Order: sequence, then structure tokens, then C-alpha cells
Amino acid sequence: MTESETTPSKTTTKKVTKRVTPVQKSIKAGLIFPVGRIHRMLKNKVPLKRVSILSSVYLAAILEYLVSEVLELTISQVSAQSKEYHNVRRISPRHLLLAIKTDEELDNLIRVSTTIAGGGVLPYIHDVLKKVETKPSHPHPKQTIKSI
Repeated sequence: MTESETTPSKTTTKKVTKRVTPVQKSIKAGLIFPVGRIHRMLKNKVPLKRVSILSSVYLAAILEYLVSEVLELTISQVSAQSKEYHNVRRISPRHLLLAIKTDEELDNLIRVSTTIAGGGVLPYIHDVLKKVETKPSHPHPKQTIKSI
């Protein structure tokens, strides 16, 4: 290399270098959940020297899918309840609990390790406690007195 190649002369045009704006890892992966934050937390929690960014993307995708499933079921619970009680517009812990407990897969995933504060319990009445309506059976049929 000669000096003329490395240093720009006055006659040549100057190259304008544009600063490239950084693109978030979440946008690159097409996710809403923060991949960078999950990666930072993984590095702090996992007892390894290095953690792959792909593991953070995968974990963010799994979390985003689970949240979307729970929200979808919860919104259906809210809409079902709004038909009974008018103007229900908020998602409460009760709606979350009912949505998770009615779905079999989510119930198996969350059953033992999670308690939802303010969620209550599933409505259930044992069959023995239910009142069974039976037709009244009279042991003696009605007798009429005939006049003699």
C-alpha cells in the first residue's frame, strides 16, 4: 500500500460514513418479549461461562407463546362472564385461574408449583351434596269416604 491509497487526497470525494442504528434482538427474531433482557438474566442465573443468544431467543419465544395462550383463554373467560354480568372489562386473578384450570395442558404445567393469589377455587359441588328432586310418593293413596 502506498501513502496515496491510505490517505485521501484533496481531489477525491470524501466518503460519508453513516452510523448504523442498532437493531434489537427481539425485532430480529420477530418477537415481542425482550431477548436481550432474557439473555442478561440467563447469564446471571446459569452457572456457565457462556450462554448462547439462541437460547435466549428460544426461551423468549416459549414465554411469548405461553403468555398468548393464557391471555387467549382468559379473554374467553371474561367474554363468557360479561354475557352473564354486564360490563366486565378487566381481567382479574379469578379469570386467570378459571382459564388455566379449565385447560388440561396448562393445568398440568402449573398445577403444583403455582398459587394464584385472589383466584379462589374452581366451582365444584360433590354429587352427594346435591339436592335430588324426587316426585313425592304417598305411601297410602287418597281414600275417599263414600256416603252410605
